[in-house]
Amino acid sequence: MKYLKTKIICSKGFTLVEVIVTLLAAGILGVIFIQLMGTALSAGWNAVEIVRDEANAEKVMEQIIADYVAHINNDPAAALDNMVTNYNGQTIDGILITTQYIVFDGSGNEVAAGLSDNLKVELKASGVAAPAITGRYPLTILLANSRTTNDPIVLY
Repeated sequence: MKYLKTKIICSKGFTLVEVIVTLLAAGILGVIFIQLMGTALSAGWNAVEIVRDEANAEKVMEQIIADYVAHINNDPAAALDNMVTNYNGQTIDGILITTQYIVFDGSGNEVAAGLSDNLKVELKASGVAAPAITGRYPLTILLANSRTTNDPIVLY
């Protein structure tokens, strides 16, 4: 009995075309990945700057509130005027402070006023462009002259 020997050819490895296609695909994906990572890394400093500015603004805001509490405990009638005198247009730790007397109309919208019982204090990092461009808004507080000299002292 004769056995026929057939030779079965098993391919081991990849063809040259498969290797080239794989390298091209990997190269294209690598370029896309580097572009995306480069954009993310170049914008990474902005997050650190925003957090630093917010921390500075919060520190300055706490200082302003403590100062306001001290003024309102000593002389409630002049507390808001003292805040305007001490802080309007000042820059502390890179934070620009603006103050403005305001009142609210019947719809609840704020309207600039001469002297009123409401003082709006805004803090923003110096050199920050408009919020629509940067996404950064000022830190705002509303101080109200609602105490009289007979009210108990407020502790902060």
